[in-house]
Amino acid sequence: MKTIHGIARASIFLGAVSLMACTKPVSQPDVESLRVDALFAEVDPQRQPGCSAGVIHGGEFLHRAGYGAASLDYGVPLSSHSVFRLGSVSKQFTAMAILLLEEEGKLSLDDDVHEYLPQLVDYGYPVTLRQMLQHTSGMSDYEGDELAVFVNMNGEKFRWGNEDYLTVPEFLERLATVPLRTPPGTEYRYSNSAYFLLSQVVEAASGESLREYAKRRIFQPLQMQQTLFNDNAYRVIPDRATGYQKNADSEYEVYETNLDWVGDGGIYTSIDDFIRWDRNFYRNTLGKGLQSLIVEMERPSALENYGLGLEIGDWQGLRTVQHSGSWVAFNTFYARIPELEFSVVVLCNTEEIDAEEISYKILEIYGPRIIGGEAGAGSE
Repeated sequence: MKTIHGIARASIFLGAVSLMACTKPVSQPDVESLRVDALFAEVDPQRQPGCSAGVIHGGEFLHRAGYGAASLDYGVPLSSHSVFRLGSVSKQFTAMAILLLEEEGKLSLDDDVHEYLPQLVDYGYPVTLRQMLQHTSGMSDYEGDELAVFVNMNGEKFRWGNEDYLTVPEFLERLATVPLRTPPGTEYRYSNSAYFLLSQVVEAASGESLREYAKRRIFQPLQMQQTLFNDNAYRVIPDRATGYQKNADSEYEVYETNLDWVGDGGIYTSIDDFIRWDRNFYRNTLGKGLQSLIVEMERPSALENYGLGLEIGDWQGLRTVQHSGSWVAFNTFYARIPELEFSVVVLCNTEEIDAEEISYKILEIYGPRIIGGEAGAGSE
């Protein structure tokens, strides 16, 4: 388990720096906000990458700040405006794209994936889009050791991230030959492969790439101006936080992906944009504006507490809707408690800090105040 070194020792100076880093800070820092600052107290914004964190209640920020550096090259600190790669937290956006296409009548969740991707190997069974969304399709995970089809030019195991390279068509061509690992609908089996294939379903059904479709149908309507599915690793993204890892000499190095596919991941966004996504769960404005889209996303399968791109969990007896993400140096976590309209989102550009662990610490800090009904809304 990744830990934060010296997490107990608070630093008044770094707490002040973190509050200054907020794009639009809340008017008065409260006790809980200062306690969140203390969790990141030893993150040096000049010498270390770190995280941006947001606490949302009733559709407004109670806390938002950046801790650490967005760029060690230029000494740019993280803020709530910094843009991070989400990893698998992206899956809920892919699921929403599929649901919107169903609402448009361009596909059905119960369609066999071969209707849209006929080049896939004959699985011996129909595999539905719903099963792919809920990880019950029986498809393997391309990061798994079992996939000998993914080797590099030297015939060695393919290294995901930035060491080896495949184009999207090359990746799809290889993935199309991989058989199921289990019959569909028989067990829960987490599959990044399935979500990548769903990005190709979006393209086949809409005539647009997932990036284009999501921009037009999700991000523009929600005014998420910093958010996109990044299907070009070399695209310029304003305010992007660089991902870092330490080398053998304990020096930070850039650790980014050179791979362009999306669906299983690939969303870039900021804390300031993410609140707009969070709000939409309570009052959906996408598509026809039906709340049934949200209900469908949050309905778990019979095999696992996993809906459509969202995991259903529990915190202090309250239902949570959440997901974690990790890819190259980035690790992220989003947890929402619908009953309280209370959410925490933590986005990190280093694996030295565990976004999920920190998120639960923040839930514990703000939880008593919100459960007690004393939480007043902040400002956006």
